[in-house]
Amino acid sequence: MNRKKKLIRNIITILILFIVFVKGSGLYFTPLGAHRDSERSAHYGPSEIVHIEDFEKGKYIMCRYDKWFSCNTVNRRLLFFWRFGNQVHGWEKDVTIPLNYSWDRDGSFSKAFGIINDKNIKKVEVVLDNGTTIYQEDFYENMFLITWKSDNITDFSGIRAYDGEGNIVFEKIYPRRSNPNR
Repeated sequence: MNRKKKLIRNIITILILFIVFVKGSGLYFTPLGAHRDSERSAHYGPSEIVHIEDFEKGKYIMCRYDKWFSCNTVNRRLLFFWRFGNQVHGWEKDVTIPLNYSWDRDGSFSKAFGIINDKNIKKVEVVLDNGTTIYQEDFYENMFLITWKSDNITDFSGIRAYDGEGNIVFEKIYPRRSNPNR
């Protein structure tokens, strides 16, 4: 075998081994590939992607599927690969209440997300346990995503939804924790 054929054979062998390594290690070439595989592994979806938002570690992918809503986290790994994170499982939408929501924290990155059932809701506000409030007024097809980063452990303390006149339409505030170190 001449030198050129050996080089081509070796390059093809290396590419095949590289692809097998990537697939076997749970890494993906695109964030949507990681998202779709995470849904498949959880027997959920395929969902309709409503919004994708970047953050330092990767992307949040907000989705709707049948009567559920979800916000999957996809993280960047090894410079240009992707690996799915958490929250691929959806939360069932309860249309008897004005707002369905969930929240999650991964290290210092937190998110609150949900779906709005009451068309009068014009603003959603997240309350943190240190008293800070973060709000959103522009929604993604009746869905919201509020994110925050905190080096301290700052927990989600509650959520409020307001109508166009500033009246509270929905409120769920949790009691503050007694541990001052949290």
